[in-house]
Amino acid sequence: MDASVQTELAIDKAKGRKDSTGQEDVIKTKPLKDAIDDLIALHGKKQNANDKFNAAVKAVAEKSGLLSSVVRKLVNARAGDKWEEESRKVVQLGIVFEEVGAISGGSE
Repeated sequence: MDASVQTELAIDKAKGRKDSTGQEDVIKTKPLKDAIDDLIALHGKKQNANDKFNAAVKAVAEKSGLLSSVVRKLVNARAGDKWEEESRKVVQLGIVFEEVGAISGGSE
């Protein structure tokens, strides 16, 4: 059995994405083959941008005296649609840190 026949059999058995009507979509590899070089180039740019972002976060954290993770969470919350959710998490963490506190040596 040659490779093209094996590929066709694998595609027939594979489950594709569902279309707008909920039916299995037909798998077509041509769009991926046409776009793969661009996708790889974008992946490289994404990694470069991620490295620059990480360096910028670290620099701001060092200047501000904050942890890098705090700076990153603030930026992610402000840049995305998660401000309210992240804000609630901060308030709740404050409450449990205040009310529950750290592990102590004895029972209170």
